[in-house]
Amino acid sequence: MPSPEPAAFRASPLLDLQRELGAEVGERMGVRVAVCFRAVPEEVEVLRGGCGLVDRSWIDVLELAGPDRERFLNGLGTCEVRGLGDGGGAYGFVTARKGGVLADFALLSLADRFRLELPPGRGEAVAAHLQTYLLADRVELRPGPGTVPLTLAGPGAKAALRGLLDEPPGAALDARWGHAEARLAGRTVRLAHRPLLGVEAWTVWTEPDDAREVAEALLAAEAVRPVGFDALDTVRIEAGVPWWGRDYDDSSLPQETGLEEALNFTKGCYLGQEVVARIHYRGGVNRVLRGLQFDGDEPPAEGTELLLEGRPEGRVGSVAVSPALEGPVGLALLHKRAAEPGTRLELDGGGEAEVAELPLVG
Repeated sequence: MPSPEPAAFRASPLLDLQRELGAEVGERMGVRVAVCFRAVPEEVEVLRGGCGLVDRSWIDVLELAGPDRERFLNGLGTCEVRGLGDGGGAYGFVTARKGGVLADFALLSLADRFRLELPPGRGEAVAAHLQTYLLADRVELRPGPGTVPLTLAGPGAKAALRGLLDEPPGAALDARWGHAEARLAGRTVRLAHRPLLGVEAWTVWTEPDDAREVAEALLAAEAVRPVGFDALDTVRIEAGVPWWGRDYDDSSLPQETGLEEALNFTKGCYLGQEVVARIHYRGGVNRVLRGLQFDGDEPPAEGTELLLEGRPEGRVGSVAVSPALEGPVGLALLHKRAAEPGTRLELDGGGEAEVAELPLVG
């Protein structure tokens, strides 16, 4: 009988199944996850050349309901949410008054509510921030309904998903950030296109009571293999996709992240818009996102200070060992004077890294 999870960790409802499949289970970003099912380079190869199934239960989910939700969220996020309608989607930031990024979010627009996919552990903070501006608006903020996000990722994901659905899919397989209801293994699920994971990906949202049956149906497909957190983390680092809390935070300005897709410059006013627009129209930022290739066989600890001629220029963000580059790599927000590709940086405590263009692996 599986031992209970420590109370400090949130855990996927599928951990028992994942253990049966041979998963190594550990903590990542404050959540108990399947770290890997076999050697991480083998799983990276699945994501690069086939189709992996990744349980993304580590994300936080927040929902907004009520007739004023569209106007309300449009005034607090950087992307355009008006007129999306049922099945529409978008990607944006929640920003503070001075422009700092409080979280990024993927938005699913449903007929009667918005669903926001948020970084791990950010749901409560984002809800509190939004609540501050909830005055006379007819909006209800609530935690996500507990649905489980199972993600098919890799170049074979679309074909695998088409073969698994009970009926032909709608536009959710093609529309960027789009989503639609579908039937899979006799159960109702919601498919959502998920860019910015490092490879092509679609999430199958399923009810908790159906999660095991849906996961088993997905894994029954010959082309689909279970993949853990670390392999997906590796391919998104190689692709140069930063994550909130590891590569940038609330001290970061939106343009520093390189995620320009999150910004709309024609939608009108929102909290922090003045700072974001001024950077866009009148000048640039002082820091930029870059890749790092480290000397040696192992990456340094995340958060390690990066120095140029003894001067601090940034900190190490996400790190991984890249099978394609045969060595440790990472991401970092660097001051521009240290961000030229080829620049050699010292690591506080010893070691060096070379600045590289993104993506690290094409």
